[in-house]
Amino acid sequence: MLQSCPLSGQEDETNKELPPQPPPIIFSAMLWGEQGFLTSSYAPWDNHEEENSTILPISIASGVVSKKYAYYGGDTLRFLEAQDLSEDEFETESNSSLKKPPPKVLASCNFTLKAGQTKEYILLFAPKEGTVKIYAIPFDRETIPTGSFAFSSRSNQTLYVEFGQNKFAVPPQNSVIKKALVEKDSRIIPLKIFLKKSGEFEVVLSKEWPHSDALRGLVYLTEMPSGIEVTRIADFPQSVEQTIGYGSTPTITPPKKPRTR
Repeated sequence: MLQSCPLSGQEDETNKELPPQPPPIIFSAMLWGEQGFLTSSYAPWDNHEEENSTILPISIASGVVSKKYAYYGGDTLRFLEAQDLSEDEFETESNSSLKKPPPKVLASCNFTLKAGQTKEYILLFAPKEGTVKIYAIPFDRETIPTGSFAFSSRSNQTLYVEFGQNKFAVPPQNSVIKKALVEKDSRIIPLKIFLKKSGEFEVVLSKEWPHSDALRGLVYLTEMPSGIEVTRIADFPQSVEQTIGYGSTPTITPPKKPRTR
């Protein structure tokens, strides 16, 4: 039987590896409501129960958002408990031929997937009484463009905001997206929060942040007994290809393709 062969100088198209596909989800994470950090991991293909699955570590800290990660699984993302083995346990597991149990799930969250689109989220990890709840916050550029911030109020009063050269009100328990307006080439943006008392506007918070026109992010305004507290989550632009886990395979060592004669 005759077989077709590629012409000299041409590659066999069947042997070409396909380029990595964009992931359905890109996420970054931050610890919320507690100081410190949390160590976890996740399977980019949501197959952590398989013995040879690809699993990537992730460190989640308070006050700073993590690097960005790619996720190719379904609409539920599971984060795994950190496995700290003693020296004896490590030696036992290393020398054992028995199948290892899959890592335990620490917490999970759900996404809304759209076919053919990459959606971006910021995940807020909130530890409480030995458990962890995850709040998945949509963070697509179409909703929050470069140079803009989403102000979310956790107050029962209207908050009046002066953000750079922009002035606006944030209704109670509501969100407003506003562009950061500053003087040309300014590297600092001031933030002031006012409450209206007896017909007068009283400053209850005043801060200054480093600024760049490339930034975008989230600003949470929380009413506390001591006043208004602010948490900023700032994001720099990054290509999909730079995310951790981009193009990863479901397993660490994929099975070898059988040779064709």
